[in-house]
Amino acid sequence: MILTDIGKFMGQKLAAALITVAVVAAGIWCWQHPQEVKAFGHVVKVTLLWVVVAGALPWSSFLFMRPLMRFQSDRLSANGAAMLSIAVIAGYWVIDILVALWLADWGIAGTFSWIVVLIGFAAAGVYNFVICESLARYVGE
Repeated sequence: MILTDIGKFMGQKLAAALITVAVVAAGIWCWQHPQEVKAFGHVVKVTLLWVVVAGALPWSSFLFMRPLMRFQSDRLSANGAAMLSIAVIAGYWVIDILVALWLADWGIAGTFSWIVVLIGFAAAGVYNFVICESLARYVGE
């Protein structure tokens, strides 16, 4: 028991020292490299803007979901209705991609950046599907 308490105490002190050194080192690096900090801030700002646009875009279908559902049930077959739903979701996804590329000045450099962007595009597509389907269920009730 006493060894456990000593281990916890020493671990806490070691963790606090490591965190303090890391924060001080990061602060010194930021002070010495203000341009990189500014560039990173721009990337964060543009990324957050894209997340807000991609998050809000499928919710706009709430405005036309009821007429769209009525059109699908009155004039389209089951396959036609499914294709129209897929087209709406794909349209939102294409808009998400175009907004992201526009915010990135139509160019993304680096393999890691492309991997992150492609994962973001996939997440946006899944999010569009989930939101559109839940809105369709809500309107259908």
